[in-house]
Amino acid sequence: MPMERDRYPANWRLMALAIKQAAAWSCQQCGRPCRQAGEAVTNFEKRLDERWQSELAELVTVTGQVAVKRYRVQRFLLTVAHLDQDPGNNKPENLKALCAPCHLRYDRQFLTHNQNARLEREGQLNLLTGAGGGF
Repeated sequence: MPMERDRYPANWRLMALAIKQAAAWSCQQCGRPCRQAGEAVTNFEKRLDERWQSELAELVTVTGQVAVKRYRVQRFLLTVAHLDQDPGNNKPENLKALCAPCHLRYDRQFLTHNQNARLEREGQLNLLTGAGGGF
């Protein structure tokens, strides 16, 4: 589900950066190292051990004598999750640095609830009466 920026505090980017730095730019769930803000892919690749380098390289294609690597760097994007799903609750114990795949897996359990809550905020669903609205 896309981020509703108006539900986050004005200083969210700084808060999220502090959480990521405290986690040493690694996922707190699976341990995956992640790219720092503005870090070049080549510099990021140098920081990785062999296990993560092999996961980073999606495909090696040989074209003549030249090997070409394609990278899945989006899998190495560090995000910050609100464990209780409330962007207004920014207490440190409610925030966790997660790579994009881990964040998606974590949020999956809340998907239906979050979709309904968003519809309710937009006036398209009335959760109190159970009736759909807006049409």
